[in-house]
Order: sequence, then C-alpha cells, then structure tokens
Amino acid sequence: MRRLSSRSRAKALKALRLTVSYLVLIVMAAWSILPIYYIILISFSNVTKLFAFSARDLIPSHVTLAAYRQLLLGRFLPTIKAPNFPLWVMHSIELAAATSLLSIVLAMVAGYGLSRLDMPAKKTLAMFTYIITFLPVTATTVPLFLLFARLHLLNYVGLVLAYTPGTAVFAAFLAKLAIDSIPPDYEESAMVDGLSRFGAFIRIVFRLAMPVVALTALLGFLGAYMDYATAYAFIGINPKMWTAMLGLYYLAGLYNPASAPNYNIFAAGAVLMGIPLMALFLVSQRMMTKAYSSLAGIK
Repeated sequence: MRRLSSRSRAKALKALRLTVSYLVLIVMAAWSILPIYYIILISFSNVTKLFAFSARDLIPSHVTLAAYRQLLLGRFLPTIKAPNFPLWVMHSIELAAATSLLSIVLAMVAGYGLSRLDMPAKKTLAMFTYIITFLPVTATTVPLFLLFARLHLLNYVGLVLAYTPGTAVFAAFLAKLAIDSIPPDYEESAMVDGLSRFGAFIRIVFRLAMPVVALTALLGFLGAYMDYATAYAFIGINPKMWTAMLGLYYLAGLYNPASAPNYNIFAAGAVLMGIPLMALFLVSQRMMTKAYSSLAGIK
C-alpha cells in the first residue's frame, strides 16, 4: 500500500508539474503573440486611433482592406509617379542588401586577419573590436551626418557606408571566433595543392564559416531595413529617396504633430514590411541554428 501511495503521489506531482509548465508556456506564448495579433487586427480595421480600440474588438466583426489598398496603390506625393510605398520598400530592400554584402566582406576579411595573420598588437586590436560592439549605433548618427555632409555623401552610398560598421564590427568578432575553430591544417593542405591564401580563404574558410556569414547577412539586412534615425538624417529632405520607414511615418501622419495619426495605416505598413523579414528568417532558419550552436561551443 505504501509503495502504491508513493507511486501515485509521484505521478500526481509529475502531472501537476506538467500542468503548471504548460500553463506558464501558454501564458507566455499568448503574451508574445498578442502584440502581433493586435497590429494585424488594427491593419484590417478602420480604427485610426489606438484608444478607440477596446477589448471587445479583439474578435473582429468587420474586416476591410482599405489601409492595404491605400498603401499599395496610393500616390501621395505628386513628384513620384509610381505608387509611393512599394517604391520605398524597394529602396529599403536595396539598401539592406548592399549593407549585408559589404558587411560580409569586411567582417570576414577582418575576422580572418585577426585569427590567422601575425600582426603587432593583435590581442589588443581584437579586444578593441570586442569593446566597440557595445557602442550603440545611434550614438554615431550625428557625427556620421556631419562627416558625410562634408564629403557630399548624404545619399544611398553614404547610408550604406554608415550602416555597415555597426554590423561589420560585431560580425568581425564573431568571424574571428568561428575561424579560430577551423584547423589551419585545412588551409595549409590546400595551399600545398596549389591554392593561394586567398583561394584557400574562399574555398575552405569561407565555406566552413558559412553559418557566421549567414548571421552577418541577416544582422546587416535587419539593421538597415528597420533604421529610421540615420535615414531621416541623410535623406529625409528628399521624398524620392525615402525608405519604407520614412514613408510609413509620413503616411501615418506621424511627421506632423498637428495631424491625427492614422494607426491603421501604420499597422498595415508594419505588416507589409514584416513579410520580407519573415521570408528571410524562414530561409535562413537552419543556418542560424548552426551559427548559434557553433558559436556556443567556442571558448
């Protein structure tokens, strides 16, 4: 009887732990999903003010595509002949893609140099690179604006050059760690077979460090795609060059303090801007898992 009672107690405690664990997970999942659901819900409504949206509206009774139609087909600025918002999204994607490519090149070259090449003050330089990663990127917006204004680079080229260091410095430190874990014998064997150091870097190191390359591309794309402050400082006066973030703030009425913000427009724009990011995350999910697992095992 005692054995049966102890077993039943153990089973009851196990069931109680599982129940509590699942309840906590359900609450955390609901808490995480609710803001996304709230934004999507507002985007399909005519509600333009957040405080006009009550708890009863969490289950929609009327769905409209007016906000999406206005964003995708609207021509708000007469100086731009094409629909404005899709054009601005393309600008954001182009800037983000260029930032990702340049960040990959700089990060991998810097990481390889810190890992493989013998140079004076190598450890000091690596430590300095690590410390720079803690500097917030927004703190450099004003100095970069003043510098690039003198160089006449307040354009897309200047934006890419301004976005890149924020990703490349952090990614260079990750690339160094990843390359440290690759045995130098692989490159030496390839060079014995006739490859140059650059050829060994491309064919051996670059391929083995591909998870870090994918992580760098994702970070570079995300930082440039979602930026507002630097883009506003560089190209805010030229609507033809606006990115999606600048255009979205303008269309939602957030530029003009005297106007009432249209939060349904803002929510619809946020949903549309999230589609490329969601696709990018889905495509690179496996590579991200490999990157995090490989970096987690590096000491």
